[in-house]
Amino acid sequence: MDPFASALDQAAAIRRRDVSSAEITRAYLERIERLNPRLNAYVLITPELAMEQAGAADTANTGQPLCGVPVSVKDLVSVAGHPTTFGSKALEDLTFPVDFFPVARLKEEGCPILGKTNLSEFGTRPTTEHGLFGATHNPWRLGHSAGGSSGGAAAAVAAGLCAFAHGSDGGGSVRIPSSCCGTVGLKPSRGRISPGPLLGEHWAGLSTDGAIARTVADAAAALDAMAGHLPGDAYWAATAGRFADAAKPNDRNLRIGFTVSSSARVDGEVADCVRGIAKVLDGLGHNVTEGGPDTEPFRTPMQLVVVSGLGSLPIADETKLEPFNALGIALARQLTAVDYVRAVDAIRVHSRQVVGFWDTHDVLVTPTLPRTVPPLNTLGSDLASAGDEYMDFVAFTFPYNCTGQPAISLPLGMDASGLPIGVQLVGPPHGEAVILGLAAQLEQARPWSLRRPQLK
Repeated sequence: MDPFASALDQAAAIRRRDVSSAEITRAYLERIERLNPRLNAYVLITPELAMEQAGAADTANTGQPLCGVPVSVKDLVSVAGHPTTFGSKALEDLTFPVDFFPVARLKEEGCPILGKTNLSEFGTRPTTEHGLFGATHNPWRLGHSAGGSSGGAAAAVAAGLCAFAHGSDGGGSVRIPSSCCGTVGLKPSRGRISPGPLLGEHWAGLSTDGAIARTVADAAAALDAMAGHLPGDAYWAATAGRFADAAKPNDRNLRIGFTVSSSARVDGEVADCVRGIAKVLDGLGHNVTEGGPDTEPFRTPMQLVVVSGLGSLPIADETKLEPFNALGIALARQLTAVDYVRAVDAIRVHSRQVVGFWDTHDVLVTPTLPRTVPPLNTLGSDLASAGDEYMDFVAFTFPYNCTGQPAISLPLGMDASGLPIGVQLVGPPHGEAVILGLAAQLEQARPWSLRRPQLK
């Protein structure tokens, strides 16, 4: 089967017994062996686990939407009995005896786990090139960033090294690499996927697991596969029906706002791409107006929450940390519990004002990133200015981690050099169905599935 076939098409072929999960899984493992040395998307391959799961899926053939379809898992969550390094030399020997929630759900779905994908150390940098395993290369152009922190996941999907991928997103870490690598990146609502059983509220609830895929329908099905909550979770968003059912074009006319304005300078090619999509949406009959909420007040408290999260980690030997995180932990020591509570309160209070934008709008359209894909070793290369550079880079993504709203990055553009440009759709609270329906309409109007990086 074509390694770029949609996850749902693969699942359908398995159900019909046109092909077995074992055959698809073996083909992906062979492709990983051939291409991963050039990309460094995977940091751990689990062939025995994957083939065992594939065999079980073929025997059971449960009919679940993604049963038998191979997936990758970001090395920020546990696959029981396998290393979970968080991308850090300080934790490279860490292994948990339990699956984290999204992994447990993927196993229940019957998805063979091919391995674990690369990330920046602790997921704190929005580019995957600093940490235990080194840089992940962008499949569209080696030597360029795959984004981060789920850079390995997006590179794997873009290069046809898995059918879809698990990622996580604390400030854009599913959407950023999806923009860089030309994939679909879905960050669900806060509480849609439990952080359990071992994590409490990661970064005050700003971080969530999410899905990276080649199509909107695949991303929705992946969310269906991972969604759920555990008793006692700090947040939960109860599901009503399947998100895959919402990932279809419909006739609903939406009130859509769009903006290319932020505290960061926006490249002309990126702004032109978003304005072009706004015209497409207008032509599709939606009510499109320019404007968006003021999200700048989130910037400082967001940084404080992330730094506080770093400071809470059980690091025995801080000399093993990469410099950016070592600096973050040093800054965390200067903070008090009062500083943290005030930062979280500031985020919650301003969230009410930002979410008020959706009283008069159904969707906000923005760039995913303010600039085109940077070469490796450029973004944040100077430690003194890295924090500000990163906050500019994530200017359009991190605000919706603060509010907890669902958002999706779509590969709707290419720059003059042939690198992807992502466009972000932000939905109302618990409004995944709204943005999935609109995303499917845009996918139909501006199809991207035939655009693939030239890797051999």
